[in-house]
Amino acid sequence: MLRHLHIENYALIKSLDICFDAQFTVITGETGAGKSIILGALSLILGNRADSTSLHNKEKKCYIEGEFDISALDLKFFFENNNIDYDSPVILRREINEMGKSRAFINDTPVTLPILKEFALYLLDIHSQHQNLLFTNSSFRINVLDQFAGNEKLLKEYVSLFTQYDKVKKELQQLLDEQFHAQQEKQFSEFLLQELENAHLESGEQEKIEEQIQMLTHAELIQSNLFQANQILSDEEQAAIPSLKKVSKHLEIISAYDSHIQSILERVNDAVINLQDVSFELARMGDTTALNPELLESLQERLDKIYFLQQKHQLKSIDELISKANTLQNRLLEIEDNNERISQLEKQQKELFQAALNKANELSLSRSSKIDSFSDKIMLTLNELGMENSLFSIKMERKEAELSPTGIDHVQFFFSANKGIPAEEIGKVASGGELSRLMLAVKSIITQESLLPTILFDEIDTGISGETAGKVATMMENISSFCQLITITHLPQIAAKGKKHYYVYKETVDNTTFTQIKELNREERITEIAKMMSGEEVSTSAREVAAELLNNSKIKR
Repeated sequence: MLRHLHIENYALIKSLDICFDAQFTVITGETGAGKSIILGALSLILGNRADSTSLHNKEKKCYIEGEFDISALDLKFFFENNNIDYDSPVILRREINEMGKSRAFINDTPVTLPILKEFALYLLDIHSQHQNLLFTNSSFRINVLDQFAGNEKLLKEYVSLFTQYDKVKKELQQLLDEQFHAQQEKQFSEFLLQELENAHLESGEQEKIEEQIQMLTHAELIQSNLFQANQILSDEEQAAIPSLKKVSKHLEIISAYDSHIQSILERVNDAVINLQDVSFELARMGDTTALNPELLESLQERLDKIYFLQQKHQLKSIDELISKANTLQNRLLEIEDNNERISQLEKQQKELFQAALNKANELSLSRSSKIDSFSDKIMLTLNELGMENSLFSIKMERKEAELSPTGIDHVQFFFSANKGIPAEEIGKVASGGELSRLMLAVKSIITQESLLPTILFDEIDTGISGETAGKVATMMENISSFCQLITITHLPQIAAKGKKHYYVYKETVDNTTFTQIKELNREERITEIAKMMSGEEVSTSAREVAAELLNNSKIKR
């Protein structure tokens, strides 16, 4: 149960301390006084998110701390699973710094918000008027039925199997997707590799082809100039070689008389030999250089193919294309065939589906067996709340084709508030006040079954008045006999039932408004309850009625 709540520097709250009793505590105050602010602060230590707008003084940290007695709860497993030191009472704390960043603690051990929120589920259930809309949520309806049926163990077993099944299902789908994309990649890579291999590319080939094309394109010009050059070198009368031979003969005659002339002679003879080689090469090239349109066309096609492959792969040379082919070859070797793993997962998925389906059927049978008794209890409770002519029923359908986190059942609540009017789906026909009483009836029944230590009702009495208000107050009083109940209310009938009564109000100090709270004594309670009935002008009769309401409470004060 919640024993103590400390709030510092949160919204309009500078500093507040609130102590709670084991049974029924009521909180009242004018609209806008800050009741919802206190609830918001409490929600923070239960795992809700926060930011810097929560700070009253933007230059200081915000602290919210709640002390809970958990000695009667079997929660040691949670502390062990999350490496937290067990102690009772347990302290939940949130700190929000000036930048809006927060930290959460359980018994001074830092924890994440998901862990804090999970732990809070064992401690306290906050219900506001807006949560009446949960009746339209299928998961909520199933959860209500499970709590009444005591399906906690069965549900955990199912959820464990479903989680395994869902994990394998997702892994299998991911593997199938990967294989599909891998096969597409493989086919494309094989096509690219085959195209490169069919091209039979050789290093240096492109340069040779480009040179050959240049020669074939200018064959006539090359041939003419080769002939002219060779003529200059080798013509018998005026060419360079015969002239050099004549020079050689003259030098040979006088070479015996001067060693330097002998050296010059050798150089001339070498030049003759080199020029003869050049002449021979020019003649050979002249013989081999000719117009060849067919060869030129063939070489141009080959070069176009090389250019096409380079453009396609955004590369600049044949060597880079050859390297690309090697890369594709290696990638194809890396693409593994996952058929064996896929087969294993398909088998595992089938087995887990069947196991989860079997457990879901057990869960469904358990739910089905409790539908009538739950409906009867709801009807009985609604009767106690002044809805004698109401009808309530549950329709449950099995959908075995697909598993969900809650099983195979689809649950609908049907309701009618008036005699002779057929029951319809609850979200279509119930008014706000009717939904409030329905939720109170559900909470009353479920709380007895689940033994949740603390329930907080935030203005669940919205839309309720008159005789019904008294009946709602009596039911809340009954709920408080087996769990801690905290209620924020505007109804005097409910306010009178509390063992403790806190009053929330605003005060202004140095032009700054703060939210304050104080515990009321009996006389203050009479005054406050009288105001709730008659307004600021409290009459003697209103005070007498307020005193009578207090005296009629079952809980001794």
